[in-house]
Amino acid sequence: MRSIALFRVRRDYGVTALDMRISGLRETDAELSRHAGELNAIQEELAGVMPKLKDMYALDLVLEDSLRRRYIARLYTHGGIVHYALLISPHGTLRKVAKRLAQQGWELLVFIERLVRASAASGAGSESARY
Repeated sequence: MRSIALFRVRRDYGVTALDMRISGLRETDAELSRHAGELNAIQEELAGVMPKLKDMYALDLVLEDSLRRRYIARLYTHGGIVHYALLISPHGTLRKVAKRLAQQGWELLVFIERLVRASAASGAGSESARY
């Protein structure tokens, strides 16, 4: 995955779904199975910092934007309230989505983006991380 964002949401599912829709994301019926391992690995890392995530129900969704770019979401809920949302993207487009969700009142807690830069001299790519 190229981008990972963790938000504090604190809204019920209906309002959360509306916020995602306003931000340009919609649910799809696409299969999540190939990304389940990545979600679980990210959750294990986050649980070390935020152990309460393990006690919450996790709802996994496949989302897409108007250009049909896919995003994977894991919503952490308890008592009918979405407390946290984890979004991951194989594209470098999550930053714009994160800004739009923040405008809807979601609090961005963590944003990690892996940048891939092409070297002009060698034509090879190099990777760096922005935290």
